[in-house]
Amino acid sequence: MLLLLVLFILNFIEHRYFYRKIRKISNRAKDIVKGEFKLFEEKDKEGDFPKLISSFNSMVGIIKGNLEKLDKEKNFLVDLLSDISHQLKTPLSSMIVYNDILTEKELPREKQLIFLENNKKQLERIEWLVKSLLKLARLDVQAIKFDKEKLNVNNTIKVGVESLNEKIKAKKIKINFDSTNEIFLNHDFYWLKEAIINLIVNAIDHSEIGSDINIFTFENPIYRRIEIQDYGEGIDKKDLPHIFKRFYKSTVSQNSDSVGIGLALSKSIIESHNGIIEAESIKGEFTRFIITFLKY
Repeated sequence: MLLLLVLFILNFIEHRYFYRKIRKISNRAKDIVKGEFKLFEEKDKEGDFPKLISSFNSMVGIIKGNLEKLDKEKNFLVDLLSDISHQLKTPLSSMIVYNDILTEKELPREKQLIFLENNKKQLERIEWLVKSLLKLARLDVQAIKFDKEKLNVNNTIKVGVESLNEKIKAKKIKINFDSTNEIFLNHDFYWLKEAIINLIVNAIDHSEIGSDINIFTFENPIYRRIEIQDYGEGIDKKDLPHIFKRFYKSTVSQNSDSVGIGLALSKSIIESHNGIIEAESIKGEFTRFIITFLKY
């Protein structure tokens, strides 16, 4: 009889211990539903309960991480829509004004063509903005699968320069490309070319008519490098740390059409290729973009 009583008491203590542990886990699960992600601190290191609590803590970490990721994506989407809305406002307003003039006033054919040409430019600007913003968005959320191959960087740059021939000729820019050193880099031809094009376009836009732009590549045992230098208006010291930020525009820039997205896109592409981009500039003298790919 005494033995049965002892067994009953031991069984009661054991069950009470288990029920208490289960109640704690249940209460902690309710806390998670409320958004409180506290981890269990289990003193015991052996047995089934410590294993269960360890798994529970892992689950809490995963849930918390997923919720933070969803919240980040939500904020990113809100910011993106806000950016698109803000950037499209100006060209759309211009197009509405031009359209009202064309429909409400009787203008000679020559003036009509001027307004139609202005509308065409605004439409091209809108198209470029939307495409660039979507590219940035895809890069930011890592939704792009790069098709990287070991290719000659000089060829990638040459194709990029050739695609800008019309813009280069219009401003009578002379491109001096030193391609004597063949440099091979594992990169996505399309995307790295896009980054290079944006940097050259920036150099053209901020250069005087008839200016030179120098491009050269080289490598050493530590890194591969691309440099693009113009001799235009330069960048003010206070603006230099911010030029790669999305939609950043210098208040003293002479280029009123700039929207501050090309450099941000180039930076995102280059960093996706494990590269580093830097800028050096002296106001009124030059601006040099330095792209470095370390050899690991």
